[in-house]
Amino acid sequence: MSEINPDQVDLHRFAADPGHQPGFERNPMARALGTRVLAIDAQAGTIRLAFAPEGIFVQGTGVLQGGAVSAMLDYSMAFVVLAQLPLELGCTTASMSVSYLRAAPRGAYEAVGEIERRGRRLAFTRSSLYPAGAPDRVVATATSTLAILDKAAGA
Repeated sequence: MSEINPDQVDLHRFAADPGHQPGFERNPMARALGTRVLAIDAQAGTIRLAFAPEGIFVQGTGVLQGGAVSAMLDYSMAFVVLAQLPLELGCTTASMSVSYLRAAPRGAYEAVGEIERRGRRLAFTRSSLYPAGAPDRVVATATSTLAILDKAAGA
């Protein structure tokens, strides 16, 4: 992992200038999920993302497939860590636990990701996903442990 992550660069730019919206040009999954950054507070370790998943993520019953739901949660947790880390460090999800609380019909969603604790090698995060504008209708929550990687060391 010696390459700088363009998503991380964009997240840092957004944190410095909220007028800069990351395009996720090299991240087709983030684009397909309609990912937009709404807010980042890197110092506090919080991020709020918006999603508008494409129809390919809808299963036969008209709700979002669980993997898409977990991907949105994972992005919010990984992106908040990337926004806080200096560019010479990266991260990868080492473990993640998801709780599905209710069906997620097709539509717009928001996720709030937070860093609970970050050390030199690990970050512990949590996230909630809810329909846009309805934070009281959480459809899923997650926690994750992310390994922090030194890009210069090729880790």
